[in-house]
Amino acid sequence: MNSNDWIILKTIAEELSITKAAERLFISQPSLTYRLNKLEKEFNTKILFRHSNGVIFTPQGEHLLKYSKDMITQLNQIKQDLVDMDDAFDGTLRLGVSTTFAKYNMAPIIKAFKDRYPNANIEFFTGASTMELSEKKIGEDIDIIIRRGDIEWTGKKHILTEEPYGIITNHSFEFSDLASMSWILDDSATITKSESEFLKWWDEAVKLQRPSKIIRVNSIETCIQLSSHGLGWTVVPKIHTTGKRNLCFTPIIWPNGDMMTQKTVMLYKEELLKFKLAETFINFILDEFSNKQYNIDHI
Repeated sequence: MNSNDWIILKTIAEELSITKAAERLFISQPSLTYRLNKLEKEFNTKILFRHSNGVIFTPQGEHLLKYSKDMITQLNQIKQDLVDMDDAFDGTLRLGVSTTFAKYNMAPIIKAFKDRYPNANIEFFTGASTMELSEKKIGEDIDIIIRRGDIEWTGKKHILTEEPYGIITNHSFEFSDLASMSWILDDSATITKSESEFLKWWDEAVKLQRPSKIIRVNSIETCIQLSSHGLGWTVVPKIHTTGKRNLCFTPIIWPNGDMMTQKTVMLYKEELLKFKLAETFINFILDEFSNKQYNIDHI
């Protein structure tokens, strides 16, 4: 078993399909199947079962998969250690960034950092905070995560922004009007628990019958488009109204005067700070946001 086999098992686990894993690894399906058969002979055990919807790992396969992931992490760490011994900025810093944060903030930050440190090598991918930017990925595929929504995390965590949630319509309104209008609700609100938090606020602050006319969609952009055309109202963080002057944004305020807010946090393991590129980038990000008015006082 070698590093190529580690990558093969990890990729199959992510795709749950021999065909898709082969395509992603740019090898033929027969070649991948042959390598799996060799591994099963080497360890004298069945690694996975194939079924109509893909594959499933056996308990023995799960054990080998865990070993493979651990070895990939260790190998990446050794490579990074060796790079940093020679030149702090020859290494690669891997970022996982919220799609929303990337859309509104990431490009100027990376541009400014690269202008200051032209030899720095940074890779990043974007994804949904809840589904694709799990804290479990830190150290395995990603060095630093910048995601929307606060979570429990035992490593280092910094709050970069905190912005208000608000009700969006294309006209002014009274809260009593909302119950008779359509609530345009993004499906992710259930996952992020913002739907339940909003309903709790509604019960405590508005104290009227809960909205019953609900249109469920699968993106915040759709919520905003429907609201901007007068087809109902929606609840989103303020950043999504950037550049949309035809919308009315009404912050959601709890009876005690606090605002309902959305945080953007940066997460990483403390040991990452021993690498100069990582430490430099983290300090750069923190300085960038401490100098900007990205908080609930500026709505």
